[in-house]
This record gives sequence, C-alpha cells and structure tokens, in this order.
Amino acid sequence: MPISGVFFQQAYQNFVIDKRISLIPVAVFGKDQRKRLPRRYKKLDHQIGLLHNPRTNTLCTAFCVGPDMIATASHCLYSHRKRNRLYLSSILFKLKTGNKNARIYSKLAGHRTRQTRRYIVTGTSKMSRKPPIGAARDWAVARLERPVCNKGWFNSIDLDHLKLEDAARNKKLFQVAYHMDYKNWQIAYSRSCSINRNFGGLTWSNIKKHFALPNSLILHRCDTGEASSGSPLLMDTEQGPVVIGINVGTYQQRQLTVKNGRVIGHTKYKTIANTAVSAKAFSRKITILKKANVITNKSDLKLLQSDLRQQRFYKGRIDGIYGSRTELAIKAFERGSNRPETGLPTSAILLELDKSRTEPVSIETSAGYKPQKKTSNQAK
Repeated sequence: MPISGVFFQQAYQNFVIDKRISLIPVAVFGKDQRKRLPRRYKKLDHQIGLLHNPRTNTLCTAFCVGPDMIATASHCLYSHRKRNRLYLSSILFKLKTGNKNARIYSKLAGHRTRQTRRYIVTGTSKMSRKPPIGAARDWAVARLERPVCNKGWFNSIDLDHLKLEDAARNKKLFQVAYHMDYKNWQIAYSRSCSINRNFGGLTWSNIKKHFALPNSLILHRCDTGEASSGSPLLMDTEQGPVVIGINVGTYQQRQLTVKNGRVIGHTKYKTIANTAVSAKAFSRKITILKKANVITNKSDLKLLQSDLRQQRFYKGRIDGIYGSRTELAIKAFERGSNRPETGLPTSAILLELDKSRTEPVSIETSAGYKPQKKTSNQAK
C-alpha cells in the first residue's frame, strides 16, 4: 500500500456550518502537556504575540526578532485562500505590555501606502499543502510600523538535526504559543517536545519524499493547537532561550489501496507529527531585513524594473509597482549574483544593477555563435 501525506496549517479560522462553529482538532500527542508559562520564562510573554487579521478572522502566533521585526509562518500572511492575500495591510501584531492584560499593537510597515509586501521576506507566498509539501518554505520575516518589541527579542541558531535530537533528549527544547482552546487566550508552554526523523512507524526515507527542501524541515511532537502557527521552537542556553525553528503545521498520512493504477480505497488520515521550519532557512534573512534600505519611491522602483528587464530577469510592465513578478525577478538576480534570495527592492540592489548598466561590456562573437536561451525556471 502506498502512503499519501498531507500538511495541515495551524492557523485558526472559524468555519460556520449550519450556524455552528466547527473547529479543527488540536494536535496533542497522548496526554495534554500544555501548561501556563513558568515564572522563569515570564519575559517571553512580552516577546511572543498574536498575529490577527480582522478582515479574514485569522489568528496566528508571531514572535519578536528585532525592535520592529517579527517572524511567523508564511501562510499567516499569505493564506492559501486567494482572497486572504488582499489584506496584508489589515494585519495586527498584538503584544502584551507590563500592565496586566493590556496589549500594544502595531500594523506591518508600509500598510498606509499599501506597500507592506516590500517589507516582508518569505520562503513562499503560494505554498503547496500536498506532495511535494512546501512546509519547509512556510516562514516569513516582516517589519512592523512601530518598534513595539521594546522588552527584548529572540536570536536564532542554526543546528543540524543530530544536535536538535540531542537537545530534545536532554529536555532543552520547548515551545511557547497561543492556542485558541487554551485558557482564554493565555500563552501556553509545552516542554514535552521530542524531535526525530522517524515517526508513526514511518522512516525518514519515506517521509522526506513528501516534502520539498526536507533538510530544512523539523518533525516534532510539542503539543500544539489552532493559532500556534508561527510560534517559536526554543532551546535553553546559558544566554537564555534561542529560536531553533518556527512551528508551522501538522503532518498527516494515510494508506492508499491501488489496483491497476487507480486508487480504490484509503484509510483515515493519521497525525504523524507537527512540522517546523529550521532556523537555517530564515536566520540570515533576519539580519538582511534589519539592514535593508527598502525603496519606496515609485521612480526608483521603475528604474529597478527597467534594469532588471535589461538583464532579462523581468518581463512585466515598468509601472513602479512591487508585485510577485518584480519580487521573483529580484530573487533571480540575487541568485545569479550568489546573494541570499530575499526579493527585497533595496537601494543596494538598485546600485548593483546601476553598475552593471553603466560599466562597458565586451562581447566576443563569431559567425557560428548563438546566444544560449534563458530558462524560465523560477524559485517559488
């Protein structure tokens, strides 16, 4: 029997059926180990917040990675539902202050001029939830309009899988998140975290076939629930908790019965493990976004598009509007220049393109020469 896998996102949304609210089950493994945040971690209550989109009634968790920067799951910003991608400017990050249950709010940078997308670096904005599942690309880092993370933020650390498994065995790993079913939106702490390659009777060699970029994927069994997407997986160190990954969803599988190449039956989906994106996928991008001087002037963005078109990275209109085509063109240029792929429209990229445009280029030709055709293979 072949095995089919699927990825379930842990954002929280209401689904109204016959005037009743249907909720997706909590991803808890065995006895529910979630509890209140221990006193020694109280500071984390001011570094981990709720990400709320009132236009779509979607809730996720996000955490501070700078005074005016957060990290979360990509699907919390760019839902697989097409209509949700229209409302980036509505998203609110809510963080507790020191005054009882009071919260401080901030929208994303650029929301006033509908330029929010220019201040987001993400693994993907169109993630596949069926094989090859894009869970390892399901991360995002975004700037906020205001520096509300004034009580501290997290550093991230890139560890290989053997070190992560060792830290889990030594009880150093835990997760902190908001769950819609936990004590009236109090932050929940889960230390019953195991990390492994093999879960549910499946070996890693079988599991990894279902995922794109499996080396950036973490399978874990921290107890989670709706709205925990975007929450940090944390590791205790001498300097305090550091981020080793972002929780993004739940991996489920079922067995298919196939006859003559056709599926004639299947079992119910079984939850194998929760999924997280390793810090190796996004830790460097945090530093880049912190230092990035993002272009906001329309004429500069037109010049950027024109330069990208001249070098055959961009095929869209020269309109000064930052959209998916411009983002992909910038990523293609960065990839060709051996830079980290961000897609950010920065003054540094414009300067580099300007140098390419002004420097003289010498091309040798011959009677039998034909230029190699450019491929259209674009990273998601």
